[in-house]
Amino acid sequence: MLSTLRIRSIGVIEDATLEFGPGFTALTGETGAGKTMVVTGLTMLLGARLDRGRTGTAATVDGTLTLAGHDRLANALHELGAEEEDGEVLVVRRVTRDGRSRAHIGGVPVPIGTLSALVGTAVTVHGQSDQQRLREPDAQRDALDRFAKDHVSPLLEHHEQLWEQRSALRDQLEELEDLLQRRDREGTRLREALERLERTDPAPGEDDALRSELERLGNAAELRAAADQAAMALVGDDGPAAAPLLDIASEAVSRAARTDSTLTPLGERLEAARIELSDLAAELSRYADGIDASPGRLDAANERLHDLTALVRDLGPVLSGPDGPPESVTALLENSRHAAAALDRYDGAEEEREQVAARLAALEEDLDQAATDLTAARTRAAAQLSGAVQEELRHLEMPDADITVTVTAHAHRHHGRDAVAILLAPHPGAEPLPVAQAASGGELSRVMLALEVALAANRKDRTAAPVFVFDEIDAGIGGRAALAVGQRLARLARHAQVIVVTHLPQVAAHAGTHLRIEKTSTDGATSSRIDALDRQQRIRELSRMLAGDDHSDVALAHAQELLDDATAVRTEPGEGTP
Repeated sequence: MLSTLRIRSIGVIEDATLEFGPGFTALTGETGAGKTMVVTGLTMLLGARLDRGRTGTAATVDGTLTLAGHDRLANALHELGAEEEDGEVLVVRRVTRDGRSRAHIGGVPVPIGTLSALVGTAVTVHGQSDQQRLREPDAQRDALDRFAKDHVSPLLEHHEQLWEQRSALRDQLEELEDLLQRRDREGTRLREALERLERTDPAPGEDDALRSELERLGNAAELRAAADQAAMALVGDDGPAAAPLLDIASEAVSRAARTDSTLTPLGERLEAARIELSDLAAELSRYADGIDASPGRLDAANERLHDLTALVRDLGPVLSGPDGPPESVTALLENSRHAAAALDRYDGAEEEREQVAARLAALEEDLDQAATDLTAARTRAAAQLSGAVQEELRHLEMPDADITVTVTAHAHRHHGRDAVAILLAPHPGAEPLPVAQAASGGELSRVMLALEVALAANRKDRTAAPVFVFDEIDAGIGGRAALAVGQRLARLARHAQVIVVTHLPQVAAHAGTHLRIEKTSTDGATSSRIDALDRQQRIRELSRMLAGDDHSDVALAHAQELLDDATAVRTEPGEGTP
């Protein structure tokens, strides 16, 4: 439940704290005192935007939610890391001067959407716009599903799962159909390309290696001469060479080392250098001997490179990849692996399509049965809901109204193939019409209230009582109807927390907690304050609401009688608030 609400800088409310009772709380006050601002503050906690209008000031709303029984909300807040104290969590919404919005739940910053998703599971605000929403078919279907939650929810969840599976199979079948079409267009080209690639049998990087070899073969004479010259400079017999001189140096140091052993490491290094020099000379000679400058090798390399270049040119468009046609043999081979996988996919697509089509056909039957079961459950629930709302309307001074909840066929959607409509015949002999057409403003308010009372009375879980906020649900009614509305709101409060903004004393008298918002002016500045009323203060407020005068003895007596009667009804066995 919502235990407290603090509002700062919204309209005429500078700073006010409201403490709500566990059952029925009524909020009253003069027109323009700021009752609507309280509802605005509540809707801010649900993530609604604040119309900054002409104020340009920062606005803040703090709400304290009691989590007892709201396991789903409590678990979500635990995962969020929100802090709670004594089973309560503080929700804060702030709008800055420049219109930016901030929200915190239990000290954790959250996006406004998260605020709405979490707090919205516990608090429901009903205003004139919500009455209009009752006119929408989807809202009426949701109401029926909530009424028969225990029976409908498992069937609806099963149907939605099958619907999602069917959607996935349809997407898969469409993909396979497209694949088979591409197989007809591209399969032959890919297969021919891979066969040519297999005949040519290139190696990764072979084209680059051939270009390097051709560069070397084109300069074979110069390269061989350079290698021979270098080898002769190292070990040649004609003229000075490094090897003989190194031999002389090594022999001299070795002789000296026999006298002074400190030269031994230098002698070893000279010997290693002599061996390394000999190896270098041998490798240079082998390099010179290995250069094949024959016209046959040059022609063979040129011919092979030509074949590979033509292969890349011709097959590139067929084996194109994400970055376009390949420009080398290595890239062509890489793309060919993807092409081979595509061919395998093409080859298995026909069989896979048949399998998916068979699964889809079987699933269609299951989905059809699930929709049938869902329709049957909704049809049974519709009759029960019709009776429950009919009974509530009898208590709301609409005894001659005939209300019927119908379930008719509709195009198949994820929630079934049912169209739910609430039909109303407001008086005997009237043709039942959709409630949007048949109900006046006051009648629509009572139909909505009757529906909420029926839904709340049908709830199995009494611990996780929801919070209902009604903004002038009594608009357009008065007299006996207003008294009946007060009584039914009190009944709703047996199963939920009910907060009502009202201008009717017949409604306010049935509240267990009565808050009054009052406008005051100080030094030319206007603001509003909110007070919790005791019995005597309630009598005076009810007197003002009845006669516009809280000092008239007649009005005060009437107000006291109204309060006493409402209290007696509220405290009768089975009618008391939680």
